[in-house]
Amino acid sequence: MGRTLRLIHYWLTAFTLVTVAMVAVTGVLLSLKKDFDVLQPPSAAASAPGLPATPLDRLLAAVAKDSGNATLSWRDVDRIDVRPRDGLAKVIFDDRTEYQVDLHTLEVLQTGYRTSDFLETLHDFSILGDWGKYLLSLPTGIALLVLWGTGAYMFIKPLLVKRRKRRAKALARSA
Repeated sequence: MGRTLRLIHYWLTAFTLVTVAMVAVTGVLLSLKKDFDVLQPPSAAASAPGLPATPLDRLLAAVAKDSGNATLSWRDVDRIDVRPRDGLAKVIFDDRTEYQVDLHTLEVLQTGYRTSDFLETLHDFSILGDWGKYLLSLPTGIALLVLWGTGAYMFIKPLLVKRRKRRAKALARSA
């Protein structure tokens, strides 16, 4: 049994070498994304907290005016992250450019590239499309669970053998 588990552990390690390294590196970078401006632009300070009754069209118009690109449309927008507590909206475009807009004044406070979004697509293999999720992410996750199980077994088994031998010795001495 031990030899078979070691072989499974060995070959799954070879299979997951690259994918686990990518998941680990991007995971570390994603955990630090708020600490480094190059990964995700820091949140700017808005003029006031709260959520005014600002139509979304005015938000897009403010970004279009600031960027000098009058052809920007809702088709270019990936998502809008509204932060009422900060009085701020982050308008994120398909090209991962982020515009931080003061919700009260509609002033663009900051513009930056969201490297963290790119890292997320690498982290979950969605950069390759749906097939990346099913052919790399899912098998890697399953392989990691098997590696964890076989590694735990190979770690615990010698401890149990040593414990059994110590008990056998103690019983032999007492008899």
